[in-house]
Amino acid sequence: MAQGSVIHWTGSNISIDRILNCAKKMNGQLCEAVIKRDKWVEHLKKKAEHTAKVTYNKERATMILNTTYKTAMEGNLIPDREALVTRIGNMIKSPNSNWSEKKPEWELPRTYFAA
Repeated sequence: MAQGSVIHWTGSNISIDRILNCAKKMNGQLCEAVIKRDKWVEHLKKKAEHTAKVTYNKERATMILNTTYKTAMEGNLIPDREALVTRIGNMIKSPNSNWSEKKPEWELPRTYFAA
């Protein structure tokens, strides 16, 4: 054990096995945090599968790659955080025709945060 460590492994229930297999309680059942983590990991894996199948098929991936390449070649890259914030602000204040049509779908009513 390293000197100055704040972790102290003491007591009658501590053992090498408990340290190496800390996912289990003393009665051998999995800890609640481990069960929740496993469920979360399973959820993320399902989402990743869905994203790979539906959102990013080969045609969509090619379109994204070409758009990104075109942006880079035109020199239309965002150089820093300030420029990014400015662009986002401009998109919100003066959206192009495509976003103007979609704006009602995502915009909150002005009274949303009113008391």
